[in-house]
Amino acid sequence: MQARERERYLAERTSIPDDALNYKNVSPRYLENAVDQFANNYYSELSATHYVATAAANAPFDELKKSALFQLADEQRHLEMDREVFERAGIPERDWLAAWESPGTTCRFFRHLLELEDSIEILVKGNFVAEGAAGPGTFTVLADGAEARGDVLSAVNHRARIRDETRHISYGRALVKALIEDDPGNLDTIQQWQDDSLRLFSEVARGGERQAWWEGFLGSYYKIALPMGLRPTAF
Repeated sequence: MQARERERYLAERTSIPDDALNYKNVSPRYLENAVDQFANNYYSELSATHYVATAAANAPFDELKKSALFQLADEQRHLEMDREVFERAGIPERDWLAAWESPGTTCRFFRHLLELEDSIEILVKGNFVAEGAAGPGTFTVLADGAEARGDVLSAVNHRARIRDETRHISYGRALVKALIEDDPGNLDTIQQWQDDSLRLFSEVARGGERQAWWEGFLGSYYKIALPMGLRPTAF
């Protein structure tokens, strides 16, 4: 499946005209405003290559390890895609990390994941909460917005990401369902993990500049979380 997805992505990328591929069709203002989004994409994937590898290394059973290793291959491919965006857009590498560490990004959440060692906690927070909240809807909006502004490479990347993230979310949901069925008391632990994650993610909406995005993010997540018995997080 992953080989087919890579072939499909490469075929879509190859179809992009050179001027579009090299950001000749976007405005300087778009690039200036898009740097934070590029950084969120790149550094979240860079983080994922590390925390998913930790989950695989510490997995308590073989099925969990296998799933994490398959996901790791996806995250490494996404990282390559997002690095190419930065490079083709001509954004100096010295500016990348500073953009991600600025207020209103996903930095705090992903640095929290990098501190974790427990495979179950990592995958619940990373796959079920973070990817479940971002969901296909968020990446569809990002893809459509990028394409409308001439950023065809980002649009192709986001649409490829949707296909991969859908698998990761499905595994996260199955994992949470199994944990609750195995021991209903696990629901309290998962609730705390959710609250920890969403409070860190709320940094993105600080100041109200991305409030609409934040509301969609929460709405997407609660669609999968509330039916499992989880409660909305208090901020």
